[in-house]
Amino acid sequence: MAVTSNTALRVTELDFDSIKNNLKTFLRSQSEFQDYDFEGSGMSVLLDVLAYNTHYMSYYLNMVGNEMFMDTAQLRSSILSHAKTINYLPGSKRGARAIVNILATPSNTEDNVTTSLVLSKYTKFLGEDIDGINYNFVAINSNTSTKNTGTFSLANVEIRQGEAVSLQYLMAPTNTKARFNIPSANVDTDTIEVRVQDSSSNTDTVVYSRSNNVVDLSSNSTVYFIEESDDLTYTIYFGDDVISKKPRNGNIISVTYLDTVGTGANNISKFSIKDTIGGLYRDNVAITTVTSSYGGIEKESIEQVRFRAPFAYGTQNRGVTTEDYRTLLLKDFPNIEAVSVWGGEDNDPIVYGKVYIALKTRQNYALTNADKEYIKKELIRNRNVVTVTPEIVDPEFTYIRVVGSINYNPALTTLTENQLRELVKAAIYDYNDAELSNFSAIFRKSKLQTYIESADKSITGSDITIYIQKRILLTTTGSKRYEINYNMPIKKGAFSDRIYSYPEIVTYDANGAERNALFEEVLDSLSGINSFQITNAGYGYDSAPTVTITGDGSGATATAKIANGKVSSIVIVNKGSDYTKATVELSGGTGVGATAIALLENNYGTIRSYYYKSTGEKVPVTSVAGSINYTTGQLILNSLVATGTLDNDFYSADTVTFFAPSGREIIAPLRNRILLIDDTDSKSVQIDMVAER
Repeated sequence: MAVTSNTALRVTELDFDSIKNNLKTFLRSQSEFQDYDFEGSGMSVLLDVLAYNTHYMSYYLNMVGNEMFMDTAQLRSSILSHAKTINYLPGSKRGARAIVNILATPSNTEDNVTTSLVLSKYTKFLGEDIDGINYNFVAINSNTSTKNTGTFSLANVEIRQGEAVSLQYLMAPTNTKARFNIPSANVDTDTIEVRVQDSSSNTDTVVYSRSNNVVDLSSNSTVYFIEESDDLTYTIYFGDDVISKKPRNGNIISVTYLDTVGTGANNISKFSIKDTIGGLYRDNVAITTVTSSYGGIEKESIEQVRFRAPFAYGTQNRGVTTEDYRTLLLKDFPNIEAVSVWGGEDNDPIVYGKVYIALKTRQNYALTNADKEYIKKELIRNRNVVTVTPEIVDPEFTYIRVVGSINYNPALTTLTENQLRELVKAAIYDYNDAELSNFSAIFRKSKLQTYIESADKSITGSDITIYIQKRILLTTTGSKRYEINYNMPIKKGAFSDRIYSYPEIVTYDANGAERNALFEEVLDSLSGINSFQITNAGYGYDSAPTVTITGDGSGATATAKIANGKVSSIVIVNKGSDYTKATVELSGGTGVGATAIALLENNYGTIRSYYYKSTGEKVPVTSVAGSINYTTGQLILNSLVATGTLDNDFYSADTVTFFAPSGREIIAPLRNRILLIDDTDSKSVQIDMVAER
């Protein structure tokens, strides 16, 4: 009688060879096959088939398991299915936008009687790219102009890249789910317009808007929904008469949208008209570009969907926390690269009841007022807390200038000094790209030096100074007070390391003579008490309290003044010297509660303006042109009268820059501040290569 083995079949090893060997081991354990040669028989072929089949099944089951979860899914269709369950619609392609001014002058052969002109929606334009490729644009809205001095002027017309496509569908009884496919993968879903016409004989039309929040819907809500299909095209669908209104049989559904190329049409600055304007004018139409095309993007990748969808689900389509606003903005406006959001309680000055939003775009273009209003109305209006008002502010760009020397060992390199310098510059700009240029960036001098010293094996060290640069646009008519806020401590200057400006400005001296002037920090060694700030006036004083100053300096004395039983001021009698810190005590005088702090001269400085004589002599224009607060990093210019700046190759007209040595080697993020090293400014990196002998 045959004896059956109890050897178990191993199932945990799933590669082909292991599966086949496990099958052989199992069969050899059976009494019927103990002496069987599996290697050279037909049984080996059968085992191959079994092993292949098992291997295939294990692979496919593993793939199915992966596709069941968003974190591991690889197929776009699976990612989309998971995203749909949490109400996340992946971003479509977006057409680039541009703002243009249009001036139409009727020619002799055109209509010269009409006095009112309408630029119709979807009027066609041609965008001419610098590489010779032309892209189609259309007017996104209709615009009206009245003739004035023989011409029609249309200002700030928004055009968007894409071809306008119109489709019609008939609502049939067989279409029980009311679903209609848009046969294009290049739909700009922001431009979809849906209208439902009653029938072919009744042209009454209802506009259906895109649903953003199912909670607000009723059985009569005229909305449509949209999803991306497996083949990358799109499907629109309607409700079921419980959650929004379903079209009736015989209704005609009209869908219009822009078919776009995405990023390909960005940065176009020249446009021409393809259609006639209002069906009348085409011969003499001048188009001036206000804003070059921007904002064109590609469809969200599966990795972007995988990352963003959970955050979007967390916000539940509402703006309550700062993270909610950040997620909503990045999802709905993919041309936005970075977002900073802070509450009014964290603003300077504090403004309760507001949330502040700063946006950095992908091409670093400035958002227009129209862009800001669109974002506030279309995105935030229906999502934020009723009692909170959103406010969109511009990014505050703070530029970093790197100045210093880099040591290297010539014996360790075959590169020239200039070649090494270019390597170091490239490393500095790599640091900028990797570590800076967004709202959350932290500047670390030590990390920048790591990039520098890793640029080439011959580099042995670096000695660099970090200057913080702010740029202001001069007002060239009348006098103006300028506040320049670095929002960080500034290092008090030394002989070769001080606050300075560039380029020269055109101003006037005390005698009214025109001078080409620069600004610089006035160096001094003042270290006494500058003034006092009363933090609590106290009460009940019928005589002035005694002022006692203690610190690491000496000689400072002061007296207090009272009014209505309170301390009104503290007057310096002797500033003293050598103070780097000081405390103030108010005692006696029968009253209670008065406190004050001492403000040191070391924390304040002076800015002056000057010009150079032809002999090279430096002559003051205004000895006290402004003040410096080294602690807060605020520079104030008092009543400056300037008619412009001298021409230069670095900055645009009437732009003057101020450089201040940083008081910190680590600069933390702050609200809407963006730190960056400007690679378009050749003065942003100034280094000397020093050969060690």
